[in-house]
Amino acid sequence: MVHTRPPELAAIRNFLLLQYPLALGTAIHAIPLIAALHAAVPGARVVAAASGFALEVLRGNPGLERVIATPSPLRELLPAANAIRRAKVFGCEHYAVLLTTGNERSRTMLASVLAGAVNRVGFTIVPELAEVSLQYDPRISQIANNLRIVGALGHGAALVEKLEEDPGLLEPQVFPSAEDVEKAHQLLKEQGVDESRPFGVFITQTSPTQRKSWSEERFRAAAEMLQREYGMQIVFAGTAGESAAIEALRAGIAFRTASVAGQTGLLELSALLGLADVALTLDTGPMHLARAMRLPMVVIAPAWSPPVEWLPLGNPRARILKNAEMEMAPLDYVIDEVSVAEVEASLRELLKLYPPRTFSWRQ
Repeated sequence: MVHTRPPELAAIRNFLLLQYPLALGTAIHAIPLIAALHAAVPGARVVAAASGFALEVLRGNPGLERVIATPSPLRELLPAANAIRRAKVFGCEHYAVLLTTGNERSRTMLASVLAGAVNRVGFTIVPELAEVSLQYDPRISQIANNLRIVGALGHGAALVEKLEEDPGLLEPQVFPSAEDVEKAHQLLKEQGVDESRPFGVFITQTSPTQRKSWSEERFRAAAEMLQREYGMQIVFAGTAGESAAIEALRAGIAFRTASVAGQTGLLELSALLGLADVALTLDTGPMHLARAMRLPMVVIAPAWSPPVEWLPLGNPRARILKNAEMEMAPLDYVIDEVSVAEVEASLRELLKLYPPRTFSWRQ
């Protein structure tokens, strides 16, 4: 058998993106790398191997030739490596494996080694296993960190030029299917939501391990303002595990609201967000889906989390309310430093810029 010499990194046009993050936001913040590769690398071909959150949010992405469903190497190292190997993603052509932030774990890198990948670039806690190893830079966002991979491949200047032409490359996107959109319409109908009238989505719960919460009374006050001033219907979103807390919050609102908690997949929820007019959200997973669907939103951010890492700073469709700084949050921390008046003012500002029931601004 004749073995050809691997090309220099800058000459590689085929890329396998490994996506096994443990958080939804991490999966979504890797998505701009796909568009960046196509913008900066002539003739780029991109395939993703994924499981969990990432597998779902990458479905339908037009920048991917394929999305390969594999076991997670964090739990099943050899089955994941074998699935990648059997996929023969680029036939006999050379390719580079790319690891974004949140996929630094040694077992993810080992899966690519066992699958036979020669060129490996990105974030890893085992630098010896990568041709080019990157370390996370806390001064810039998750997205900007991931785009550093393009520079490591030798195409940084081309990407800078493309970003000057189109800063929107930095924004993640997800792509619900027609079936996802139909499911969203059906859910809204079942919940009594009239789509001829405006509606907003409230994302009011976070993981129990995260200290990110705003009081029920304040959410209720914001909901009542939207209903009173804009005739807006309110739809609550979340997981099945968050349903009880959402129902308790809804019970204190004087008018009828809706909840789709636990009733959607990620792209079905994205489709629903794409039909809404505005969101009020904590800094949590579904917030990233709202961003990816270009939905105007007010984000209530905790004092202990650096906004540069996760939040859509500089995005004209986002108003980020973060009024305190602390290194660590106490166990009983609530985001009391963000007032109802600030939230209501930000909602009014967004609805003036993006009037309800006018969707052309998302194109």
